[in-house]
Amino acid sequence: MKALASLLTAIGLAATAYASPPPVRLAYNYCTLSYTMAYWGEAEWTAEIDRLARAGYNAALVTDGTFKVWQLALRELGANEETIRAFIPDECARAWWLMGNLTGEGGPLDPQTIDDDGARGRWICAQMRARGIEPVLQGCTGMVPLEDVFSGAASPNRGDCVLIPQGKWGPYERPPLVDPTCPAFRRLAEVWYAKLEEVYGFKPAYLAGDLFHEGGRTDGVDVTAATRAVQAAQQRAFPGVTWVVQAWQRNPTAAVRAGLDPRFTLIEALAKDMSRDPQPMDFGDLPWIWCEVLNFGGNHGLYGNLRTFAHLGACTNATFRGYGLLSEGLGTNPVCYDLFEEMMRRDAGSVMTDAELDEWLNKWVDQRYGLPPVHSPLSTLHSQFSTLNSPLHTAWRILAETVYACNRCQEGTTENVICAEPSWTANNVSTWGPTEGLWYDPARLEEAARLFDKAGEEMMFTNLQSVLNFTHDRYDIRRQVRANDVRRLLPRLKDPHDLPARKEFMRHLFALEPVCTWLGVPDAFRLEPQLALARARAGARGEAAFRRMVTTWADPKYGRTTLADYANREYVELLRDYYLPRWWAFLNRAPADGVPTME
Repeated sequence: MKALASLLTAIGLAATAYASPPPVRLAYNYCTLSYTMAYWGEAEWTAEIDRLARAGYNAALVTDGTFKVWQLALRELGANEETIRAFIPDECARAWWLMGNLTGEGGPLDPQTIDDDGARGRWICAQMRARGIEPVLQGCTGMVPLEDVFSGAASPNRGDCVLIPQGKWGPYERPPLVDPTCPAFRRLAEVWYAKLEEVYGFKPAYLAGDLFHEGGRTDGVDVTAATRAVQAAQQRAFPGVTWVVQAWQRNPTAAVRAGLDPRFTLIEALAKDMSRDPQPMDFGDLPWIWCEVLNFGGNHGLYGNLRTFAHLGACTNATFRGYGLLSEGLGTNPVCYDLFEEMMRRDAGSVMTDAELDEWLNKWVDQRYGLPPVHSPLSTLHSQFSTLNSPLHTAWRILAETVYACNRCQEGTTENVICAEPSWTANNVSTWGPTEGLWYDPARLEEAARLFDKAGEEMMFTNLQSVLNFTHDRYDIRRQVRANDVRRLLPRLKDPHDLPARKEFMRHLFALEPVCTWLGVPDAFRLEPQLALARARAGARGEAAFRRMVTTWADPKYGRTTLADYANREYVELLRDYYLPRWWAFLNRAPADGVPTME
Protein backbone atom coordinates (compact mmCIF):
# COMPACT_ATOMS: atom_id res chain seq x y z
CA MET A 1 0.00 0.00 0.00
CA LYS A 2 2.88 2.38 0.76
CA ALA A 3 4.34 1.72 -2.68
CA LEU A 4 0.98 2.45 -4.30
CA ALA A 5 0.63 5.66 -2.29
CA SER A 6 4.12 6.75 -3.38
CA LEU A 7 3.27 6.06 -7.02
CA LEU A 8 0.01 7.99 -6.78
CA THR A 9 1.81 10.90 -5.19
CA ALA A 10 4.45 10.86 -7.92
CA ILE A 11 1.88 11.23 -10.67
CA GLY A 12 -0.24 13.72 -8.79
CA LEU A 13 -3.18 11.43 -7.98
CA ALA A 14 -2.76 11.01 -4.25
CA ALA A 15 -6.10 10.55 -2.50
CA THR A 16 -7.20 12.82 0.32
CA ALA A 17 -8.49 11.15 3.47
CA TYR A 18 -11.71 12.58 4.86
CA ALA A 19 -12.46 11.61 8.45
CA SER A 20 -15.99 12.78 9.07
CA PRO A 21 -17.88 14.50 6.26
CA PRO A 22 -21.39 15.69 7.20
CA PRO A 23 -24.05 12.96 7.02
CA VAL A 24 -26.19 14.44 4.21
CA ARG A 25 -24.84 15.25 0.75
CA LEU A 26 -27.86 15.79 -1.46
CA ALA A 27 -28.19 16.54 -5.17
CA TYR A 28 -30.78 18.51 -7.15
CA ASN A 29 -33.75 20.71 -6.68
CA TYR A 30 -36.91 20.31 -8.74
CA CYS A 31 -35.81 22.89 -11.29
CA THR A 32 -32.51 21.08 -11.92
CA LEU A 33 -34.33 18.04 -13.21
CA SER A 34 -36.39 20.00 -15.75
CA TYR A 35 -33.81 22.57 -16.85
CA THR A 36 -30.98 20.03 -17.19
CA MET A 37 -32.30 16.46 -17.32
CA ALA A 38 -35.81 16.69 -18.80
CA TYR A 39 -35.04 14.31 -21.68
CA TRP A 40 -32.05 12.35 -20.45
CA GLY A 41 -31.86 8.69 -21.37
CA GLU A 42 -30.06 5.71 -19.87
CA ALA A 43 -26.59 6.74 -21.07
CA GLU A 44 -26.81 10.24 -19.60
CA TRP A 45 -28.25 9.03 -16.31
CA THR A 46 -25.68 6.25 -15.95
CA ALA A 47 -22.82 8.73 -16.36
CA GLU A 48 -24.44 11.17 -13.94
CA ILE A 49 -25.17 8.60 -11.24
CA ASP A 50 -21.59 7.37 -11.46
CA ARG A 51 -20.41 10.98 -11.11
CA LEU A 52 -22.65 11.53 -8.07
CA ALA A 53 -21.24 8.42 -6.41
CA ARG A 54 -17.63 9.44 -7.10
CA ALA A 55 -18.28 12.95 -5.78
CA GLY A 56 -19.70 11.59 -2.53
CA TYR A 57 -23.42 12.35 -2.76
CA ASN A 58 -25.64 10.02 -0.76
CA ALA A 59 -29.11 11.40 -1.62
CA ALA A 60 -30.69 12.76 -4.80
CA LEU A 61 -34.11 13.99 -5.84
CA VAL A 62 -35.85 11.81 -8.46
CA THR A 63 -38.93 13.06 -10.32
CA ASP A 64 -38.98 10.65 -13.26
CA GLY A 65 -41.82 8.26 -12.48
CA THR A 66 -44.23 10.86 -11.10
CA PHE A 67 -46.36 10.87 -14.25
CA LYS A 68 -47.16 7.21 -13.64
CA VAL A 69 -47.72 7.66 -9.90
CA TRP A 70 -50.22 10.44 -10.52
CA GLN A 71 -52.01 8.47 -13.25
CA LEU A 72 -52.47 5.45 -10.99
CA ALA A 73 -53.42 7.52 -7.94
CA LEU A 74 -56.02 9.60 -9.76
CA ARG A 75 -57.56 6.51 -11.32
CA GLU A 76 -57.87 4.95 -7.87
CA LEU A 77 -59.51 8.13 -6.59
CA GLY A 78 -62.14 8.05 -9.32
CA ALA A 79 -60.88 10.68 -11.77
CA ASN A 80 -61.72 10.08 -15.43
CA GLU A 81 -59.03 9.70 -18.08
CA GLU A 82 -59.71 13.12 -19.57
CA THR A 83 -59.07 14.80 -16.21
CA ILE A 84 -55.86 12.80 -15.72
CA ARG A 85 -54.55 13.66 -19.18
CA ALA A 86 -55.34 17.35 -18.70
CA PHE A 87 -53.53 17.40 -15.34
CA ILE A 88 -50.15 15.85 -16.26
CA PRO A 89 -47.71 18.25 -18.05
CA ASP A 90 -44.71 17.57 -20.26
CA GLU A 91 -41.21 16.81 -19.02
CA CYS A 92 -39.97 20.42 -19.18
CA ALA A 93 -42.85 21.66 -16.99
CA ARG A 94 -42.70 18.76 -14.53
CA ALA A 95 -40.72 20.64 -11.85
CA TRP A 96 -43.27 23.44 -11.47
CA TRP A 97 -46.16 21.00 -11.58
CA LEU A 98 -44.72 19.05 -8.64
CA MET A 99 -44.19 22.31 -6.75
CA GLY A 100 -47.86 23.15 -7.25
CA ASN A 101 -47.42 26.05 -9.69
CA LEU A 102 -49.23 24.74 -12.77
CA THR A 103 -50.92 21.77 -14.41
CA GLY A 104 -51.05 20.28 -17.88
CA GLU A 105 -48.49 22.52 -19.65
CA GLY A 106 -47.35 20.80 -22.86
CA GLY A 107 -49.76 17.87 -22.46
CA PRO A 108 -51.59 15.67 -22.89
CA LEU A 109 -49.13 12.78 -22.89
CA ASP A 110 -49.85 9.45 -24.52
CA PRO A 111 -50.19 6.32 -22.33
CA GLN A 112 -46.90 4.82 -23.53
CA THR A 113 -44.99 7.94 -22.47
CA ILE A 114 -46.48 7.68 -18.99
CA ASP A 115 -45.66 3.97 -18.77
CA ASP A 116 -42.09 4.64 -19.91
CA ASP A 117 -41.78 7.40 -17.32
CA GLY A 118 -42.68 4.99 -14.56
CA ALA A 119 -40.16 2.42 -15.75
CA ARG A 120 -37.44 5.06 -16.07
CA GLY A 121 -38.03 6.38 -12.56
CA ARG A 122 -37.83 2.87 -11.13
CA TRP A 123 -34.59 2.21 -13.05
CA ILE A 124 -32.97 5.50 -11.96
CA CYS A 125 -33.75 4.74 -8.32
CA ALA A 126 -32.36 1.21 -8.58
CA GLN A 127 -29.13 2.54 -10.11
CA MET A 128 -28.78 5.16 -7.40
CA ARG A 129 -29.44 2.77 -4.53
CA ALA A 130 -26.91 0.31 -5.94
CA ARG A 131 -24.30 3.08 -5.58
CA GLY A 132 -25.29 4.13 -2.07
CA ILE A 133 -27.46 7.10 -3.07
CA GLU A 134 -30.91 7.33 -1.48
CA PRO A 135 -33.58 8.67 -3.86
CA VAL A 136 -35.74 11.54 -2.60
CA LEU A 137 -39.27 10.89 -3.91
CA GLN A 138 -42.29 13.14 -4.26
CA GLY A 139 -44.55 13.32 -1.21
CA CYS A 140 -48.25 14.08 -1.01
CA THR A 141 -48.97 17.70 -0.13
CA GLY A 142 -52.64 17.71 -1.15
CA MET A 143 -52.34 18.96 -4.73
CA VAL A 144 -55.15 17.72 -7.02
CA PRO A 145 -56.41 18.62 -10.50
CA LEU A 146 -58.44 21.77 -10.94
CA GLU A 147 -61.50 19.58 -11.47
CA ASP A 148 -63.05 17.80 -8.50
CA VAL A 149 -61.59 14.28 -8.34
CA PHE A 150 -63.57 13.20 -5.30
CA SER A 151 -66.71 12.17 -7.12
CA GLY A 152 -65.88 8.54 -7.88
CA ALA A 153 -67.11 5.56 -5.92
CA ALA A 154 -63.61 4.90 -4.54
CA SER A 155 -63.37 8.39 -3.02
CA PRO A 156 -64.79 10.04 0.09
CA ASN A 157 -68.01 11.97 -0.10
CA ARG A 158 -67.57 15.43 -1.57
CA GLY A 159 -68.67 16.92 1.73
CA ASP A 160 -65.60 15.47 3.44
CA CYS A 161 -63.24 17.30 1.07
CA VAL A 162 -62.15 20.88 1.66
CA LEU A 163 -60.25 22.42 -1.26
CA ILE A 164 -57.89 25.36 -0.73
CA PRO A 165 -57.66 27.56 -3.88
CA GLN A 166 -54.04 28.54 -4.58
CA GLY A 167 -54.51 31.43 -6.97
CA LYS A 168 -52.17 32.07 -9.89
CA TRP A 169 -48.47 31.60 -10.53
CA GLY A 170 -47.41 33.81 -13.41
CA PRO A 171 -49.93 33.17 -16.19
CA TYR A 172 -50.97 29.80 -14.75
CA GLU A 173 -53.86 28.80 -12.52
CA ARG A 174 -52.41 26.79 -9.67
CA PRO A 175 -53.99 23.46 -8.74
CA PRO A 176 -55.93 23.59 -5.46
CA LEU A 177 -54.85 21.74 -2.34
CA VAL A 178 -56.97 19.33 -0.39
CA ASP A 179 -56.83 20.71 3.14
CA PRO A 180 -54.57 18.23 4.96
CA THR A 181 -56.78 18.47 8.05
CA CYS A 182 -59.94 17.27 6.26
CA PRO A 183 -60.93 13.57 5.99
CA ALA A 184 -60.36 13.45 2.24
CA PHE A 185 -56.65 14.16 2.59
CA ARG A 186 -56.05 10.97 4.53
CA ARG A 187 -57.54 8.93 1.68
CA LEU A 188 -55.57 10.94 -0.93
CA ALA A 189 -52.29 10.36 0.91
CA GLU A 190 -52.96 6.64 1.43
CA VAL A 191 -53.58 6.15 -2.27
CA TRP A 192 -50.61 8.32 -3.28
CA TYR A 193 -48.09 6.46 -1.12
CA ALA A 194 -49.41 3.04 -2.14
CA LYS A 195 -48.95 3.96 -5.80
CA LEU A 196 -45.57 5.56 -5.10
CA GLU A 197 -44.25 2.31 -3.67
CA GLU A 198 -45.86 0.34 -6.50
CA VAL A 199 -44.14 2.42 -9.19
CA TYR A 200 -40.69 2.69 -7.61
CA GLY A 201 -40.57 -0.68 -5.88
CA PHE A 202 -39.23 0.35 -2.46
CA LYS A 203 -40.05 2.33 0.68
CA PRO A 204 -38.24 5.69 0.48
CA ALA A 205 -36.07 7.17 3.20
CA TYR A 206 -36.78 10.72 1.98
CA LEU A 207 -39.89 12.49 0.67
CA ALA A 208 -39.97 15.96 -0.91
CA GLY A 209 -42.79 18.43 -1.44
CA ASP A 210 -43.61 21.94 -0.27
CA LEU A 211 -46.77 23.48 1.08
CA PHE A 212 -47.82 26.85 -0.40
CA HIS A 213 -44.75 27.16 -2.63
CA GLU A 214 -43.85 30.65 -3.97
CA GLY A 215 -46.90 32.51 -2.79
CA GLY A 216 -49.51 29.79 -2.42
CA ARG A 217 -52.57 30.98 -0.49
CA THR A 218 -53.21 30.10 3.14
CA ASP A 219 -56.39 32.13 3.77
CA GLY A 220 -58.46 30.46 6.46
CA VAL A 221 -56.02 27.57 6.83
CA ASP A 222 -54.50 26.36 10.09
CA VAL A 223 -51.04 26.05 8.54
CA THR A 224 -49.42 24.39 11.55
CA ALA A 225 -52.15 21.75 11.77
CA ALA A 226 -51.96 21.21 8.01
CA THR A 227 -48.20 20.69 8.22
CA ARG A 228 -48.60 18.16 11.03
CA ALA A 229 -51.24 16.29 9.00
CA VAL A 230 -48.97 16.07 5.94
CA GLN A 231 -46.09 14.71 8.01
CA ALA A 232 -48.35 12.31 9.89
CA ALA A 233 -49.51 10.83 6.59
CA GLN A 234 -45.88 10.34 5.59
CA GLN A 235 -45.10 8.52 8.81
CA ARG A 236 -48.15 6.26 8.50
CA ALA A 237 -47.01 5.21 5.03
CA PHE A 238 -43.26 4.98 5.69
CA PRO A 239 -42.35 5.12 9.40
CA GLY A 240 -39.15 7.07 9.98
CA VAL A 241 -39.16 8.77 6.55
CA THR A 242 -37.59 12.27 6.41
CA TRP A 243 -39.49 15.18 4.87
CA VAL A 244 -37.13 17.36 2.79
CA VAL A 245 -38.51 20.91 2.79
CA GLN A 246 -37.19 23.81 0.69
CA ALA A 247 -36.31 27.06 2.45
CA TRP A 248 -36.99 29.49 -0.39
CA GLN A 249 -38.43 32.99 -0.26
CA ARG A 250 -40.64 33.06 2.86
CA ASN A 251 -40.96 29.29 3.18
CA PRO A 252 -40.99 27.49 5.47
CA THR A 253 -42.93 30.06 7.47
CA ALA A 254 -42.97 30.06 11.26
CA ALA A 255 -46.38 28.37 11.13
CA VAL A 256 -45.00 25.57 8.94
CA ARG A 257 -41.91 25.14 11.12
CA ALA A 258 -44.12 24.86 14.21
CA GLY A 259 -45.82 21.82 12.68
CA LEU A 260 -42.65 19.94 11.70
CA ASP A 261 -41.17 17.16 13.82
CA PRO A 262 -37.37 17.65 13.99
CA ARG A 263 -36.84 13.88 14.06
CA PHE A 264 -38.30 13.51 10.57
CA THR A 265 -37.44 16.81 8.87
CA LEU A 266 -34.58 18.17 6.80
CA ILE A 267 -34.61 21.80 5.63
CA GLU A 268 -32.88 22.65 2.34
CA ALA A 269 -31.56 26.17 2.97
CA LEU A 270 -31.09 27.62 -0.53
CA ALA A 271 -28.26 30.16 -0.50
CA LYS A 272 -27.80 32.44 -3.50
CA ASP A 273 -25.27 34.86 -1.97
CA MET A 274 -21.92 34.05 -3.55
CA SER A 275 -20.23 37.19 -2.18
CA ARG A 276 -19.45 36.07 1.36
CA ASP A 277 -18.67 33.05 3.50
CA PRO A 278 -21.61 30.64 3.93
CA GLN A 279 -23.61 31.54 7.01
CA PRO A 280 -25.13 29.27 9.67
CA MET A 281 -28.93 29.09 9.32
CA ASP A 282 -31.41 29.18 12.17
CA PHE A 283 -34.51 27.00 11.83
CA GLY A 284 -34.90 26.44 15.54
CA ASP A 285 -34.44 22.76 16.35
CA LEU A 286 -35.03 21.62 12.75
CA PRO A 287 -32.04 19.97 11.00
CA TRP A 288 -30.90 21.74 7.82
CA ILE A 289 -28.37 21.60 4.99
CA TRP A 290 -26.59 24.49 3.23
CA CYS A 291 -27.49 24.42 -0.47
CA GLU A 292 -25.73 26.32 -3.21
CA VAL A 293 -27.85 27.95 -5.93
CA LEU A 294 -25.16 29.18 -8.29
CA ASN A 295 -27.22 28.89 -11.47
CA PHE A 296 -30.73 29.98 -12.38
CA GLY A 297 -32.53 28.60 -15.43
CA GLY A 298 -29.43 27.00 -16.95
CA ASN A 299 -28.16 30.42 -18.11
CA HIS A 300 -24.65 30.59 -19.55
CA GLY A 301 -22.26 33.02 -17.89
CA LEU A 302 -18.96 32.99 -15.98
CA TYR A 303 -19.94 33.59 -12.36
CA GLY A 304 -19.22 32.58 -8.78
CA ASN A 305 -16.89 33.09 -5.84
CA LEU A 306 -14.29 30.42 -5.19
CA ARG A 307 -13.56 31.78 -1.73
CA THR A 308 -17.20 31.21 -0.75
CA PHE A 309 -16.91 27.51 -1.55
CA ALA A 310 -13.43 27.25 -0.02
CA HIS A 311 -15.00 28.47 3.25
CA LEU A 312 -17.95 26.10 3.07
CA GLY A 313 -17.39 24.81 6.58
CA ALA A 314 -18.07 28.26 8.05
CA CYS A 315 -21.81 27.56 7.95
CA THR A 316 -21.90 24.73 10.50
CA ASN A 317 -23.86 24.88 13.75
CA ALA A 318 -25.63 22.45 16.10
CA THR A 319 -28.48 21.66 13.67
CA PHE A 320 -26.34 21.58 10.51
CA ARG A 321 -26.45 18.23 8.71
CA GLY A 322 -24.71 18.70 5.36
CA TYR A 323 -24.79 20.22 1.89
CA GLY A 324 -26.95 20.29 -1.21
CA LEU A 325 -26.25 20.81 -4.92
CA LEU A 326 -29.37 22.79 -5.84
CA SER A 327 -28.42 24.91 -8.85
CA GLU A 328 -31.36 25.17 -11.23
CA GLY A 329 -29.15 24.26 -14.19
CA LEU A 330 -25.94 22.24 -14.21
CA GLY A 331 -23.06 22.22 -16.69
CA THR A 332 -21.77 25.78 -16.32
CA ASN A 333 -18.85 27.04 -14.18
CA PRO A 334 -17.45 23.56 -13.41
CA VAL A 335 -14.63 24.95 -11.24
CA CYS A 336 -17.20 26.11 -8.68
CA TYR A 337 -18.94 22.75 -8.48
CA ASP A 338 -15.67 20.84 -8.30
CA LEU A 339 -14.54 22.99 -5.38
CA PHE A 340 -17.96 22.68 -3.71
CA GLU A 341 -17.78 18.90 -3.93
CA GLU A 342 -14.19 18.88 -2.67
CA MET A 343 -15.25 20.78 0.44
CA MET A 344 -18.47 18.78 0.81
CA ARG A 345 -16.42 15.60 1.30
CA ARG A 346 -14.13 17.10 3.92
CA ASP A 347 -14.61 17.18 7.68
CA ALA A 348 -17.63 19.18 8.76
CA GLY A 349 -16.40 22.70 9.49
CA SER A 350 -13.39 22.45 7.15
CA VAL A 351 -12.20 25.77 5.65
CA MET A 352 -9.38 26.33 3.14
CA THR A 353 -6.85 29.08 3.67
CA ASP A 354 -6.15 31.35 0.70
CA ALA A 355 -2.84 29.54 0.15
CA GLU A 356 -4.61 26.16 0.15
CA LEU A 357 -7.17 27.49 -2.32
CA ASP A 358 -4.36 28.64 -4.64
CA GLU A 359 -2.73 25.22 -4.42
CA TRP A 360 -6.05 23.47 -5.07
CA LEU A 361 -6.71 25.63 -8.14
CA ASN A 362 -3.25 24.91 -9.60
CA LYS A 363 -3.79 21.17 -9.22
CA TRP A 364 -7.29 21.50 -10.65
CA VAL A 365 -5.89 23.17 -13.78
CA ASP A 366 -3.36 20.34 -14.21
CA GLN A 367 -6.06 17.68 -13.87
CA ARG A 368 -8.66 19.45 -16.01
CA TYR A 369 -6.36 19.80 -19.01
CA GLY A 370 -4.20 16.71 -18.54
CA LEU A 371 -1.03 18.65 -17.71
CA PRO A 372 1.83 16.93 -15.86
CA PRO A 373 1.75 18.00 -12.20
CA VAL A 374 4.51 20.35 -11.08
CA HIS A 375 6.42 17.72 -9.09
CA SER A 376 5.87 14.70 -11.33
CA PRO A 377 8.74 13.01 -13.19
CA LEU A 378 7.14 14.07 -16.48
CA SER A 379 7.20 17.75 -15.57
CA THR A 380 10.96 18.04 -16.10
CA LEU A 381 10.45 17.22 -19.77
CA HIS A 382 7.62 19.68 -20.19
CA SER A 383 8.30 22.30 -17.54
CA GLN A 384 7.03 25.13 -19.72
CA PHE A 385 3.54 23.61 -19.54
CA SER A 386 3.44 22.28 -15.96
CA THR A 387 4.95 25.18 -14.04
CA LEU A 388 2.67 27.60 -12.30
CA ASN A 389 3.72 30.26 -14.83
CA SER A 390 2.12 28.45 -17.77
CA PRO A 391 -0.46 30.47 -19.75
CA LEU A 392 -3.30 28.34 -18.39
CA HIS A 393 -2.30 28.68 -14.74
CA THR A 394 -1.88 32.43 -15.19
CA ALA A 395 -5.25 32.67 -16.94
CA TRP A 396 -6.98 30.83 -14.13
CA ARG A 397 -5.42 33.07 -11.51
CA ILE A 398 -6.98 35.98 -13.40
CA LEU A 399 -10.33 34.20 -13.56
CA ALA A 400 -10.19 33.49 -9.82
CA GLU A 401 -9.63 37.22 -9.18
CA THR A 402 -12.39 38.42 -11.54
CA VAL A 403 -15.38 36.35 -12.67
CA TYR A 404 -14.93 33.92 -9.76
CA ALA A 405 -14.69 36.64 -7.10
CA CYS A 406 -18.21 38.07 -7.27
CA ASN A 407 -18.47 40.67 -4.49
CA ARG A 408 -22.23 41.17 -4.28
CA CYS A 409 -25.38 39.13 -3.78
CA GLN A 410 -27.25 38.55 -7.03
CA GLU A 411 -29.53 35.90 -8.50
CA GLY A 412 -27.15 34.03 -10.78
CA THR A 413 -24.86 35.29 -13.50
CA THR A 414 -24.98 38.77 -15.02
CA GLU A 415 -26.87 37.96 -18.21
CA ASN A 416 -25.84 38.64 -21.80
CA VAL A 417 -28.10 41.43 -23.06
CA ILE A 418 -27.91 40.00 -26.59
CA CYS A 419 -30.45 37.49 -25.22
CA ALA A 420 -32.73 40.24 -23.91
CA GLU A 421 -35.87 41.56 -25.53
CA PRO A 422 -34.34 44.42 -27.55
CA SER A 423 -34.34 47.78 -25.83
CA TRP A 424 -32.04 50.78 -25.74
CA THR A 425 -31.77 50.29 -21.98
CA ALA A 426 -31.55 46.48 -21.80
CA ASN A 427 -29.53 45.55 -18.73
CA ASN A 428 -30.81 42.09 -17.83
CA VAL A 429 -32.59 39.32 -19.71
CA SER A 430 -34.94 37.58 -17.30
CA THR A 431 -37.38 39.39 -15.02
CA TRP A 432 -35.34 38.54 -11.93
CA GLY A 433 -31.89 38.73 -13.53
CA PRO A 434 -29.16 40.94 -12.01
CA THR A 435 -29.26 44.56 -13.12
CA GLU A 436 -25.97 45.92 -11.76
CA GLY A 437 -23.73 44.93 -14.65
CA LEU A 438 -20.25 43.47 -14.17
CA TRP A 439 -18.40 43.27 -10.85
CA TYR A 440 -14.95 42.94 -12.46
CA ASP A 441 -12.75 44.66 -15.02
CA PRO A 442 -13.64 43.13 -18.42
CA ALA A 443 -10.16 43.98 -19.73
CA ARG A 444 -8.73 41.39 -17.37
CA LEU A 445 -11.06 38.73 -18.79
CA GLU A 446 -9.80 39.61 -22.27
CA GLU A 447 -6.28 39.04 -20.95
CA ALA A 448 -7.29 35.57 -19.74
CA ALA A 449 -8.80 34.84 -23.15
CA ARG A 450 -5.53 35.77 -24.85
CA LEU A 451 -3.64 33.45 -22.51
CA PHE A 452 -5.96 30.58 -23.47
CA ASP A 453 -5.28 31.38 -27.13
CA LYS A 454 -1.55 31.37 -26.45
CA ALA A 455 -1.75 28.01 -24.69
CA GLY A 456 -3.72 26.55 -27.60
CA GLU A 457 -1.17 27.73 -30.13
CA GLU A 458 1.91 26.36 -28.40
CA MET A 459 3.27 22.88 -29.04
CA MET A 460 2.50 20.83 -25.97
CA PHE A 461 3.04 17.34 -24.63
CA THR A 462 -0.75 17.15 -24.36
CA ASN A 463 -2.37 18.56 -27.49
CA LEU A 464 -4.78 21.01 -25.92
CA GLN A 465 -6.80 21.34 -29.11
CA SER A 466 -7.98 17.76 -28.59
CA VAL A 467 -8.77 18.18 -24.89
CA LEU A 468 -12.52 18.71 -24.58
CA ASN A 469 -12.23 20.61 -21.31
CA PHE A 470 -9.83 23.06 -22.93
CA THR A 471 -11.99 23.67 -26.00
CA HIS A 472 -15.03 24.12 -23.75
CA ASP A 473 -13.33 26.63 -21.44
CA ARG A 474 -11.65 28.55 -24.24
CA TYR A 475 -14.98 28.95 -26.03
CA ASP A 476 -16.77 29.88 -22.79
CA ILE A 477 -14.29 32.65 -22.01
CA ARG A 478 -14.49 34.04 -25.55
CA ARG A 479 -18.30 33.86 -25.33
CA GLN A 480 -18.16 35.94 -22.13
CA VAL A 481 -15.83 38.48 -23.76
CA ARG A 482 -18.38 38.92 -26.60
CA ALA A 483 -21.19 39.29 -24.05
CA ASN A 484 -19.22 41.99 -22.24
CA ASP A 485 -18.63 43.83 -25.52
CA VAL A 486 -22.36 43.97 -26.23
CA ARG A 487 -23.05 45.32 -22.75
CA ARG A 488 -20.39 48.02 -23.22
CA LEU A 489 -21.67 49.15 -26.61
CA LEU A 490 -25.43 49.17 -26.10
CA PRO A 491 -25.73 52.44 -24.10
CA ARG A 492 -23.84 54.28 -26.85
CA LEU A 493 -26.12 53.21 -29.68
CA LYS A 494 -28.78 55.86 -29.09
CA ASP A 495 -26.29 58.59 -29.97
CA PRO A 496 -26.70 59.06 -33.75
CA HIS A 497 -23.22 60.58 -33.93
CA ASP A 498 -21.42 57.65 -32.28
CA LEU A 499 -20.77 55.84 -35.54
CA PRO A 500 -17.78 53.84 -34.22
CA ALA A 501 -19.99 52.24 -31.55
CA ARG A 502 -22.69 51.43 -34.09
CA LYS A 503 -20.24 49.88 -36.52
CA GLU A 504 -18.59 47.81 -33.78
CA PHE A 505 -21.98 46.61 -32.55
CA MET A 506 -22.97 45.61 -36.08
CA ARG A 507 -19.68 43.79 -36.54
CA HIS A 508 -20.46 41.91 -33.37
CA LEU A 509 -23.89 40.89 -34.63
CA PHE A 510 -22.53 39.77 -37.96
CA ALA A 511 -19.67 38.00 -36.22
CA LEU A 512 -22.29 35.77 -34.66
CA GLU A 513 -22.98 34.26 -38.09
CA PRO A 514 -19.69 32.32 -38.39
CA VAL A 515 -19.77 31.63 -34.67
CA CYS A 516 -23.27 30.21 -35.04
CA THR A 517 -22.12 27.12 -36.85
CA TRP A 518 -21.72 23.70 -35.35
CA LEU A 519 -18.10 23.33 -36.42
CA GLY A 520 -15.79 23.91 -33.46
CA VAL A 521 -18.50 24.80 -30.96
CA PRO A 522 -18.60 22.58 -27.84
CA ASP A 523 -21.86 20.70 -27.32
CA ALA A 524 -22.57 22.66 -24.13
CA PHE A 525 -23.19 25.72 -26.31
CA ARG A 526 -25.27 24.02 -29.02
CA LEU A 527 -29.02 23.62 -29.04
CA GLU A 528 -29.09 20.61 -31.37
CA PRO A 529 -27.73 18.02 -28.88
CA GLN A 530 -30.49 19.02 -26.46
CA LEU A 531 -33.14 18.80 -29.16
CA ALA A 532 -31.82 15.39 -30.21
CA LEU A 533 -32.40 14.07 -26.68
CA ALA A 534 -35.90 15.59 -26.65
CA ARG A 535 -36.76 14.05 -30.04
CA ALA A 536 -35.43 10.66 -28.98
CA ARG A 537 -37.76 10.68 -25.97
CA ALA A 538 -40.79 12.56 -27.21
CA GLY A 539 -40.47 13.35 -30.92
CA ALA A 540 -41.73 16.71 -32.15
CA ARG A 541 -43.60 17.28 -28.88
CA GLY A 542 -40.35 17.05 -26.92
CA GLU A 543 -38.49 19.38 -29.26
CA ALA A 544 -41.28 21.96 -29.03
CA ALA A 545 -41.28 21.72 -25.23
CA PHE A 546 -37.53 22.30 -24.96
CA ARG A 547 -37.67 25.24 -27.37
CA ARG A 548 -40.51 26.72 -25.32
CA MET A 549 -38.55 26.37 -22.08
CA VAL A 550 -35.46 28.24 -23.34
CA THR A 551 -37.42 31.05 -25.05
CA THR A 552 -40.98 32.02 -24.04
CA TRP A 553 -40.95 29.54 -21.09
CA ALA A 554 -44.75 29.58 -20.97
CA ASP A 555 -47.05 28.55 -23.81
CA PRO A 556 -47.05 31.39 -26.38
CA LYS A 557 -50.85 31.56 -26.08
CA TYR A 558 -50.31 33.57 -22.87
CA GLY A 559 -48.34 36.24 -24.72
CA ARG A 560 -45.14 37.63 -23.24
CA THR A 561 -45.12 36.91 -19.50
CA THR A 562 -42.71 37.57 -16.63
CA LEU A 563 -41.31 34.08 -17.27
CA ALA A 564 -40.13 34.88 -20.82
CA ASP A 565 -36.40 34.37 -21.45
CA TYR A 566 -35.91 33.17 -17.86
CA ALA A 567 -33.98 30.13 -19.13
CA ASN A 568 -32.01 32.16 -21.70
CA ARG A 569 -28.96 30.32 -23.01
CA GLU A 570 -26.27 31.23 -25.48
CA TYR A 571 -26.74 28.22 -27.70
CA VAL A 572 -25.29 29.11 -31.10
CA GLU A 573 -28.51 28.19 -32.90
CA LEU A 574 -30.54 30.48 -30.61
CA LEU A 575 -28.07 33.31 -31.20
CA ARG A 576 -28.38 32.84 -34.95
CA ASP A 577 -32.08 32.11 -35.32
CA TYR A 578 -33.73 33.83 -32.36
CA TYR A 579 -31.69 36.55 -30.63
CA LEU A 580 -29.88 38.02 -33.64
CA PRO A 581 -33.05 38.47 -35.75
CA ARG A 582 -34.78 40.19 -32.81
CA TRP A 583 -31.98 42.72 -32.50
CA TRP A 584 -31.64 43.15 -36.27
CA ALA A 585 -35.35 43.96 -36.55
CA PHE A 586 -35.17 46.36 -33.59
CA LEU A 587 -32.11 48.23 -34.84
CA ASN A 588 -33.49 48.66 -38.33
CA ARG A 589 -36.96 49.91 -37.55
CA ALA A 590 -37.71 53.61 -37.16
CA PRO A 591 -37.28 54.30 -33.41
CA ALA A 592 -39.87 56.37 -31.59
CA ASP A 593 -37.27 58.85 -30.33
CA GLY A 594 -36.11 59.77 -33.81
CA VAL A 595 -32.69 58.17 -33.59
CA PRO A 596 -31.66 56.99 -37.06
CA THR A 597 -31.71 53.29 -37.88
CA MET A 598 -28.63 51.10 -38.04
CA GLU A 599 -28.53 50.89 -41.83
